[in-house]
Amino acid sequence: MKKIEIVSLVLLGLLFFVWPVPHTVSARDLLLASNLLVFSYLAWRKGWPRDVAHALSVPGAILLALTAWMYMVAVFVFPESIWTLDEIESQWWRAVVALLIGAFVATAARGNSRFTQGVFAVLLAALVAHVLYVDFQAARGLLAPGSLERMAGLTEGPDKSNYLTNVLFGFLLAELFFRVVYKKRVLPLSHAVFAAVLALAAASVFAERTRNGIITLVLMLLLLGWFYLRERRDRLNKLAISAGVVAMFVVTLGGLGLVVTARQSSSLNNLIDTVPIAWDTEHYKAWQQADPSSLPELPSGETVDISVYLRIAWLKEGLLLVRDHPFGIGFDRNAFGHGLKAKYGRGVGHSHSGLLDMAIGLGIPGALLWLGFFASLAAIAWRRHCASGNYAAILLLLLLLDYGVRMVLDSVIRDHMLQQFMFLAGLAAVLTVAGVPEKRKASA
Repeated sequence: MKKIEIVSLVLLGLLFFVWPVPHTVSARDLLLASNLLVFSYLAWRKGWPRDVAHALSVPGAILLALTAWMYMVAVFVFPESIWTLDEIESQWWRAVVALLIGAFVATAARGNSRFTQGVFAVLLAALVAHVLYVDFQAARGLLAPGSLERMAGLTEGPDKSNYLTNVLFGFLLAELFFRVVYKKRVLPLSHAVFAAVLALAAASVFAERTRNGIITLVLMLLLLGWFYLRERRDRLNKLAISAGVVAMFVVTLGGLGLVVTARQSSSLNNLIDTVPIAWDTEHYKAWQQADPSSLPELPSGETVDISVYLRIAWLKEGLLLVRDHPFGIGFDRNAFGHGLKAKYGRGVGHSHSGLLDMAIGLGIPGALLWLGFFASLAAIAWRRHCASGNYAAILLLLLLLDYGVRMVLDSVIRDHMLQQFMFLAGLAAVLTVAGVPEKRKASA
């Protein structure tokens, strides 16, 4: 491997490790610029393949239309949101740069199996480092007196850490499928090391105890199970298929059980009784400030579950903002808060749903374009996997499912989470259409 390729892999690993660490904006920007410079040169030297550009023309056109719509909303549709131009520059264009870096990395790796392995290795190393620290915190907590807290690792919170854990699961589950179904090894891990990393990731899920992350992981497992049954449908008898369906059902029930026990702050009755109170945003106003001291009480005398209360109340008010401004009020991480402040004179930041925040900021057209971007990538990945058993296609589908569900349940269309997703989407999409690696070409 050439020196410039080694340097590029070091820069890539540093970027992926530093991305979720708080208070590293300057380092992120420096690494973003460095990676863009190095990998654009490597991709230029390799030559941008026309077949890849043609295959990805639809998601590329949708992304271009979405970017144009952001500026139209800011300048023409809702001129009062001129402040959104700064947000587009600081949030959206950084994400686009991350997407380009991912595409350049995949282009540079095309036809170079050692470099492809190196790319996978540094990404896995960065993710495993974060997971290891979460597990270390959990192990230290077990030895300390008192209850075990939810672990955040090197990130700002357990939800941010769990996002990384699920991304790692995306790589590992795609690899598991390839090893079981095609008897091929793609990631540069022996079977023993692969099993160890899988165990570390599972331990991290329990240490973080994030309900939305568990829901997403269960859905990823179900998708993988469906892939397996589809791939083996000609070899499996009806009994085996029935057993597989039962197993998937058990996984679903087990996942739901984990979701229920992941956060034991409220009883089931408390959660059920909270829903109608949270939906009555006209009578109960605590959602406007998210102040725990002013939360309404249930008939039983208990305080409402704050997480459920705020999510439902903010969902309703967010939908009302979309109804009032169907073409958006301007792209912003905190479009929900801007909308509430304009309407009520006060408001919080985000709605706890990235998709709802985007619909508020960019209106129904913007939300549909964003979903169209997802759908176009998923369609490409599905066709490529069906045609050739493509590892990157399975990875892309799992990443789209993970981030897609997460953006409905959490505010992840922002900051490093958006940048990391766009990078991975660019990387996996180009590798998918380039056929790197396929079941017939996967490295041993």
